[in-house]
Amino acid sequence: MQDDDVSALEARLGRMEAYAAGKDLELTTSPPMFLLSGWACLAHSLRDGRRQILAFVLPGDGIGFDLLTRSQRSVEVLALTPLKVRYAQPGFVAGAERLSRVFAGAAAAQQGRMIDHMVRLGRQTALERMAHLLLELHARLAEIGETRGESFHLPIKQEILADALGLSLVHVNRTLQQMRREGLIDMRGSQMTLLDRAALEAASDQSS
Repeated sequence: MQDDDVSALEARLGRMEAYAAGKDLELTTSPPMFLLSGWACLAHSLRDGRRQILAFVLPGDGIGFDLLTRSQRSVEVLALTPLKVRYAQPGFVAGAERLSRVFAGAAAAQQGRMIDHMVRLGRQTALERMAHLLLELHARLAEIGETRGESFHLPIKQEILADALGLSLVHVNRTLQQMRREGLIDMRGSQMTLLDRAALEAASDQSS
């Protein structure tokens, strides 16, 4: 995006709001929005309370602009941490050709991550799933300047990782402990550090 694209997008945006962790953003009654800070997720909940997280939404991501994040009865948009968002004005359209390409690119990236997620859930072991997700989150946060070398802030509980990876909480804890013992990661509170990228990439079937 160039400066005039940023200005054009800014002119199409409206009010800012802040939400507490746990808030359902209720896209059925709200216009599309951009996440300014905090973490959210797209999720589907079953009647018995079980939940599958479909995707994480990070600062800079749009919600409601593409098919995946547009209002759907089966998909919730939940605040995982305190959030700040900025809503689009009614009747929002991308406008200029370059800006339209940016939105198309973002939608394609979201679709690619969803395919990765399907493979993760369907064919990978617990360790492979965890390695794949941690590499994905690091890469996405690096794009917006929220990493420090191989370290990044992971402000979500293990229960959230369990819902994202289709694992039990006990299995998530054991997997993280195994990765620490093998020197793949280091965890200090909410600070995650990838210690052996090559091994993580090999485990997750990814490459730099």
